Amino acid sequence: MLRKVTRRNFISSFIGSGIVGFCALSANAGAPIYRGKELRVKDITDLPKAKGINHKVARYWRPVGNQVQCILCPKFCMLGEGQVGSCRIRVCYNRKLYTKVYGLACAVSYHPVEQTPIFHVVPGMTCLGIATAGCNLRCLYCQNWQISQVGPEHTTNYDLPPDGVVKLALELGCGAIAYTFTEPVIFFEYTLDTAKLAKEHKLKNLLVTAGYIDDAPLKELCPLFDCIRIDLKAFNEEFYQTVVGGSLKPVLRAIELVRNMGTFMELVVLVVPTMNDSKSEIKRMCDWVVKNIGDDVPIHFLRFYPAYRLRNLPPTPIKTLELCREIALSSGLQFAYVGNVPGHDGENTYCPACKRLLIKRVGYIGIVQNDVVNGKCKFCGYKIPGIWA
Repeated sequence: MLRKVTRRNFISSFIGSGIVGFCALSANAGAPIYRGKELRVKDITDLPKAKGINHKVARYWRPVGNQVQCILCPKFCMLGEGQVGSCRIRVCYNRKLYTKVYGLACAVSYHPVEQTPIFHVVPGMTCLGIATAGCNLRCLYCQNWQISQVGPEHTTNYDLPPDGVVKLALELGCGAIAYTFTEPVIFFEYTLDTAKLAKEHKLKNLLVTAGYIDDAPLKELCPLFDCIRIDLKAFNEEFYQTVVGGSLKPVLRAIELVRNMGTFMELVVLVVPTMNDSKSEIKRMCDWVVKNIGDDVPIHFLRFYPAYRLRNLPPTPIKTLELCREIALSSGLQFAYVGNVPGHDGENTYCPACKRLLIKRVGYIGIVQNDVVNGKCKFCGYKIPGIWA
């Protein structure tokens, strides 16, 4: 069995000139059994390398004449022979749509759930995070652009099919699998099969997504996931079109659908100076959430740092994040957080009723206090939304 990884022996592995793999497996780990073979895993480079691209018939497409139309996300790409979708990983051959990344993880990580960030699902729980190459959006500030903005031909890929992911998570003592880093929507088949198997083994499933997905596939995913964390990147169409490469309305529709399906959800807003940080926009966003989703949805306002193709702006002023949090709370939202500012009071959870401190966090790496007992405030008994065990 693998020895449980501690923060002291946490390892990060960066391969090549970009982050094509990052992992935190114990340097002194034992040898897990993986697909009938014994592996001595120290970091991601010890996982078995994929020998090539895995073409698997995809889900959610239809033939249209000599082409196929992908109906997984709102881009509805029309593809001819050999053409690849906007996501860079779904390809047409012989009037069929295939995914090129099934079982091909290019990023694997062992991390606390708070790093996701998800705050209302078993605080302190460790997760195994996985991702493949590709994304159906084009965010100019993407932190993981080295793997999200390329196809699997340009990443270092590891042979890690669904059973391998689940076995690795169990060996590491993880409580959940997080589908994250790039966009789990576009590696839908891999996500779906892994989530089904994880559920059978009592692991939690966490979907970290931009919510750019059509209704039918989202409805199929919702019952398998304990939490879906959606990036609401802005509350104006121009930002989505010029900065993100998408559209706002499908994301709002996805947020409503997740709530209607009864799946627990948290929202994240990366606050970009001068672009989506106006008081009026944040107020409209919060009012929409309260009216259409409810006042109990946790929302995180994260600090922007210059990255990828958006390096001409400064990091988000902390005062701006604090103002966003104040607007959210004054709009009626019960749980609003400040993120990417380690040590800030805004990363802690307070009871909406008695105002007592319930969960004290140290950045994304530690929980030093947790007074949520059986899903309720220890002091006044107020029910705190989330998954606590």
